[in-house]
Amino acid sequence: MTEEQKFIFDLKGYLLIPEVLKKTEINSLKEQIETIRTNPESLPIHERRFPGGTASILIDYPAIMEILNEVIGEVRMESSWFTYRNIEDKGPTPHGGGRNTNPNFSYQCHNEKIYSALTRVVFELNEVKLGDGGTLFMPGSHKSNFPMPEEHRCVESPLLETYNCPPGSAIIFTENLCHSGDTWKNPDYPRIAVFNCYNFVGCQFHKPSVPKEIIDHLPPEKKNFFRNVWTWNQGGANNGRNLHYDN
Repeated sequence: MTEEQKFIFDLKGYLLIPEVLKKTEINSLKEQIETIRTNPESLPIHERRFPGGTASILIDYPAIMEILNEVIGEVRMESSWFTYRNIEDKGPTPHGGGRNTNPNFSYQCHNEKIYSALTRVVFELNEVKLGDGGTLFMPGSHKSNFPMPEEHRCVESPLLETYNCPPGSAIIFTENLCHSGDTWKNPDYPRIAVFNCYNFVGCQFHKPSVPKEIIDHLPPEKKNFFRNVWTWNQGGANNGRNLHYDN
């Protein structure tokens, strides 16, 4: 993670990295999503939901893990899902923002070290043009000190900003940042994006939702991202044992 990336992430609460994924990876992911949407029974059961099958490449994608290890530390994965929005499809309303003592949302920066806790990674699989309807962010709201006025908890708030990016780009943001979905406005193609959620190994916010059959088909280094919540392992670094599965 470069010094500029640290500065931007701490300042705004999110970071855009263009063209992280290769074209072949984008195409494979879109093919899996389309099959899940239209003919899921044609896939093995462990590939019918994310992060199973092709989507498993995103669990520990190297360019992303370098940043997550910097802003979180040792990470667990909490969830993975995709969104497919056609024109006029809406997203969730603005949520998050403000200082928080909950360890899942307590964004901190001390001695030039960031701690982001619950952190989201969005992989955009189609181009997003400015104003198309990508995710909206309120920069700096992850560490604001005053309650957000009600008039700004709407997608029309002038304090919200968004982005444009080529296919395969990734947006990493702290979940304590005020963010929102938006109505997709591009009539030429849908918004197809993958949302992965990570947390520090000692914290958990979401109820585990990744099915056991998906985890069972992952290689050991990827299974390790779904172990139970703990931080200390007697005898040294975690070696893939003591895994915990939840249906």
